[in-house]
Amino acid sequence: MWYVLQTMTGDEEELVHMIHRLLPGRCYTDCFVPYYERIWRKQQKSYVHVERLFPGYVFILTDTPDDVFMELKRVPAMSKLLADGNFHFLSLEEEEAEFFRRMLGETHIVRLSYVETNGKGKVFRVSGPLEDYLTQVVRYQFKKRYVIIRLKLLGEEKTTALGIILNEDVRQEIEYGKIEAPITLPPTYQAIKPETGEAFAVGDQVTVLSGTFEHMSGIIWKVKKNTVEIGVRLFGQDMSMEVPMESVCKC
Repeated sequence: MWYVLQTMTGDEEELVHMIHRLLPGRCYTDCFVPYYERIWRKQQKSYVHVERLFPGYVFILTDTPDDVFMELKRVPAMSKLLADGNFHFLSLEEEEAEFFRRMLGETHIVRLSYVETNGKGKVFRVSGPLEDYLTQVVRYQFKKRYVIIRLKLLGEEKTTALGIILNEDVRQEIEYGKIEAPITLPPTYQAIKPETGEAFAVGDQVTVLSGTFEHMSGIIWKVKKNTVEIGVRLFGQDMSMEVPMESVCKC
């Protein structure tokens, strides 16, 4: 079961260290602070920050919350627990826990999601943690490189920011900025742009999102390395046009 502890903002890792040092390993299976990656723009350059996802909260996985609580009570100056009226840990519902399992993964960090647009604010390709939660997006902030999503935490509807990375960021070397997590990182961020070569196949119905043929729809006749050849009906006859892959999406 997933439970939550509450502490002062900035003391999260100290609480995790205390638990690792003082609690028997049999009491819990994992204890961590969740983080997320976020791109910050400065002087036309992108920097990746690693920040706390929920400041003041520590997650702990345990099947014996009462044992954990009793052990923590023995620790002097123990930070206040986020608890119910019976002094038990407040547990996450299964739906909430599943969300965090998928988002955080083994690193306990929500990685950047790659978002591709048509240049006019319309999203047509997403990959990464955000991919399965597009229906929960409240709004996109492309210039500031984040989205606001709606989620459920401790039984309440909340919103939080998740970082995104755009095509223009991928084309440059990205350095790290502020790192709140106690981790060692390489000199530069290794951004991975999703492969698009297998995204389309002959016979796919697609729409052109930008360029001379914007808003036109047709059938893919041929898939090349960076472009697709689309068959369209114009002036009563079938004609072909070649457009970049990033300019089309499946209907």
